[in-house]
Amino acid sequence: MNKRSLSDRRRAIYTGLKPFFDDASLMQAVTHWENRYADQPSLALQRYVADICQNPALKDKRASILRSLLHAMAQDSDELLADPRGPEAATSNTAETASASVTYGMLMLAMMGQVDESLQHKLRIELFAALRQRQLPLAILEALQNWLGTRQPLKLNNAPPALLQKLLNQYYVLLCENLGPVRADNILARGVAQVQHQHPDLDPFIDSLL
Repeated sequence: MNKRSLSDRRRAIYTGLKPFFDDASLMQAVTHWENRYADQPSLALQRYVADICQNPALKDKRASILRSLLHAMAQDSDELLADPRGPEAATSNTAETASASVTYGMLMLAMMGQVDESLQHKLRIELFAALRQRQLPLAILEALQNWLGTRQPLKLNNAPPALLQKLLNQYYVLLCENLGPVRADNILARGVAQVQHQHPDLDPFIDSLL
């Protein structure tokens, strides 16, 4: 299943859940999958179903929903419903996700570079601790932890922009707590300006992270 495109996997999730959710709840469930489970193996679906079936009516349908999802994932692409994110998502999502990941890495470096080494170290430790509590997909958590610990190139090609936005916000919150909101705003603004100046090709992806 993980060898299929992100769009096809999202279509399978959408198709499998469609009989059980109203439109608004269905898109919330799809978004939750994108944020927490898109990079997880199929075996994680049981936890995903438990997450989205919290109310009593849905709890009784967990087994049926899981079977429906597994059935949808085994279907050919031409049997699935259309991508709920729209037709452009099917062709542009991979490139957009990769570019958003690059933009996130550049913006984080631009923001980190504005504080001294001792505060950088403190913020890395606090961000590391915060990430451990977020129940991130394992591959994404390991990539972030490796980056924070070794400063190796950040590789987050499978992280959806919505998740990267939350991760950036997590760092902004830490800046506010350590430096106050005014300095945090200035650091964010200068970081955005730096990325826009040095990498104008990434400008379209900055808005998706803010």
